[in-house]
Amino acid sequence: MIVRQMDIRANIKKYFDLAYSGNTIFVPRKGNKNVVIMSEDEYNKIRRSDVLSTYAGSIIKHASAGKEASVSVSSLRIDNLKKLEIIRGLKEDWNGNGAPAFDDILIDKVSKIINGLTIQPEVFPTALGTVQLEYDNSRRDHMEIEIGETDEVEVFISTYDGKELFDTISSSSEDINRKVSEFYG
Repeated sequence: MIVRQMDIRANIKKYFDLAYSGNTIFVPRKGNKNVVIMSEDEYNKIRRSDVLSTYAGSIIKHASAGKEASVSVSSLRIDNLKKLEIIRGLKEDWNGNGAPAFDDILIDKVSKIINGLTIQPEVFPTALGTVQLEYDNSRRDHMEIEIGETDEVEVFISTYDGKELFDTISSSSEDINRKVSEFYG
């Protein structure tokens, strides 16, 4: 909603209450010095999203620049474990679309898996309350491993030539390492 600055001044409580109830209020000002009023919850969602995007972008930047060798596996492992702690802290509706919070048992499970992986993935939270590990190889294939609370993980591979492959394997680091090894061939 767009509201003039003088209306905000005259009815500040009304607009603060609207912001608190989930409305975002845009206040245009002279010189393009515009202001946005939103609830602290909305602001925190944006900040969490920025942190996750920044982290994912830094990993992608390393990979796309061909710097995998200069970034040690232990450094990527530590970064992934830090990212899991950020994911652990995400609250209900963290994506603004009703996504659930992440269970501590799941995050502990994924941390254990990450510690056992030979090749570190990119790590992402999903709106389903699962954690996704992603890999890309030099053939331009893409693999996603979705980890939930069960003893199995779902594996999806999209190949450079458009084929899509699905598999289910155990959630052990050994089986995931084997699948990743096959993926890199």
